[in-house]
Amino acid sequence: GTRHAPAVFVFPPPPEEISSSLPTLSLTCLVRGFFPDSIEVQWQKNLGGSQNSQNPRNSP
Repeated sequence: GTRHAPAVFVFPPPPEEISSSLPTLSLTCLVRGFFPDSIEVQWQKNLGGSQNSQNPRNSP
């Protein structure tokens, strides 16, 4: 197959989380439209290269 770069969408936390006093927020990242179907996704904080979590996923 032909290689396709992913489309990446990052969604903010829901308003109820933003207005709460909890110390954490949820971010949602949607990665789609890529080929081959194996991909590695990394979260970085403040573009400083400090990796917070790494979660390799395979798309069906």
